[in-house]
Amino acid sequence: MKKINLLFLLYTFFVSYSSFAQDETTIEKEILELHKPTKKVRDSIIKLQKEVYLKIEFEKDSIIKNQLKLRLDELENAKDQNDIEELKLDFVFAKNHPSSYHALQLIRVPVNRFIGMNFYDTFVEVFENFTPEIRNSEKGQEMSEKLKYFKQSKVGSQAPDFNLKDINNNAISLADFKNKQYVLIDFWASWCAPCREELPYIKELYKNYKSLGFEIISITRDENLDAWKKAIIKDKIESWKHISILENNSSIDKDYFVNGIPHKILIDKNGIIIGKWKGSGESNKHDLQKLLKSIFEAE
Repeated sequence: MKKINLLFLLYTFFVSYSSFAQDETTIEKEILELHKPTKKVRDSIIKLQKEVYLKIEFEKDSIIKNQLKLRLDELENAKDQNDIEELKLDFVFAKNHPSSYHALQLIRVPVNRFIGMNFYDTFVEVFENFTPEIRNSEKGQEMSEKLKYFKQSKVGSQAPDFNLKDINNNAISLADFKNKQYVLIDFWASWCAPCREELPYIKELYKNYKSLGFEIISITRDENLDAWKKAIIKDKIESWKHISILENNSSIDKDYFVNGIPHKILIDKNGIIIGKWKGSGESNKHDLQKLLKSIFEAE
């Protein structure tokens, strides 16, 4: 009798597992179909981007070259918008498949990325709709932790405080600036080309608004501290404050949910995050400039 019961249990497990695997395979195929239209758009944009990159490489005329760079920004914005449209489809799909690990993966990956930046509430809603088994799985717990850091670092949240040493071994705390200055935290590294390409623009912002109550704290991900210090001197950005994550053995990038650089966060005098920009590009520059202008013209 015991042998029969054991065989029955093994059979039941095998049938259940086979059914689950079959369901996940079906869902995987459905996701591929779901993404076909947005993948087609993405592939066409990437093709255009490659063509523009080639033109920039061989173009001698500086005016035309700048126009081509603007075209690249337009294409990158179009790709971002296409990715956002895909994410919206993924939210609906995940909500309709609350017991699928593939559905969890659909929303787990973009939560870190630029495209997910303005969808915190939707991520939470969809995640909480998953079954307890999915939420309590290893990937589910990882997603839950990501949402915690997402929440504390999004626009409208109280910025996580920190107490760190700067490049000159001076103590710096975010609380030092409360009721005094607006703070732009700029996550970067000496090896990050887009980060350094933006420095002339950042220097101009600092020049225009420093006297009005604006401070910059650059926080590097450099592991080569000599390269970091040389870059600061070479790019002539010694005027504002510089902090090394490595030197401080800090998790500040995790606290601010920074997964890639450049990454900028603007904090008001009350310590509230009022702006957040992932990546580079003219659109981000324009948005930051517009926000600072509205702040300091109003004051």
